Amino acid sequence: MNFKPISLADKDLIEKYQKEADYEISDISFTNLFLWSFSRSISFCEIHDTLCIQTTYPQQKPFLFLPLGKGDKKAALEEIIAFYQSQNLHFSIHSLSQQMKEELEQIMPNRFTFTYNRDRSDYVYSIQELVELKGRKFHKKKNHLNRFYEEYPNFSYRVLNISNRFELIEVWNNWFSHTQEPTQGLKNEYIGILNALENFENMNFTCGILYVNDEIIAFSLGEPLNHNSVVIHIEKANISYHGAYQAINQLFLEKQWQNYEWVNREEDLGIEGLRKAKMSYHPAYLVEKFDGFLI
Repeated sequence: MNFKPISLADKDLIEKYQKEADYEISDISFTNLFLWSFSRSISFCEIHDTLCIQTTYPQQKPFLFLPLGKGDKKAALEEIIAFYQSQNLHFSIHSLSQQMKEELEQIMPNRFTFTYNRDRSDYVYSIQELVELKGRKFHKKKNHLNRFYEEYPNFSYRVLNISNRFELIEVWNNWFSHTQEPTQGLKNEYIGILNALENFENMNFTCGILYVNDEIIAFSLGEPLNHNSVVIHIEKANISYHGAYQAINQLFLEKQWQNYEWVNREEDLGIEGLRKAKMSYHPAYLVEKFDGFLI
């Protein structure tokens, strides 16, 4: 069994399988895999006309995502399970949405036990709601946004391109250099974002950039996830500018993604502050995720 580390050269192949799957989860978008491939081992193999993606965190055992594609998923899983067993590895499949969990149970009934993983569940919002911020539940967000527009009337919104790429990279490097005692997770994120920006011409994400007085104060990175949803992978802002996060959140959706209904803003990883921030935008629903363990 030959699992190959992902690289930019594999983007078209992986995205072909992802489009066929049309799943809701954020984990298997190519940009997500690429962003985090510098901090963990992410590899794949094609087997029985399916794409099987494997992830291995440092000092942990590997796990699989549900095979993608229209091929024989049962045959692919049986072969990989046999391979895992030959290596004395316990087989598991992570980040299963309810739809994917049901699909796996149909393919291989009574073979797996499942555990709900709240920390990995994705937050999904109405794009229209986040652009308009109408009603009492968005009152505080709208106030922050209005204050931004009042205090910084000379702001501008631009899209990442050849001419401003190195400017954004320089700003990102500068922001990270001032991070006090960054965790390993923040270091991994920094490297992933840096590599994505350096290679953006060969990728399919869009990056919106917010300027005040021609100085970059925020940016957001996202792409289509399926036929009706987009996913926001990264959102960063200079908190010295009041309302910068609310502004980039709204403008990126308004300028780039009005033709979609839903935005997936990924998981909170069990981080209390991140969960509070994501809940404060009132998600329409969570894409609940489960981990499946071979019995």
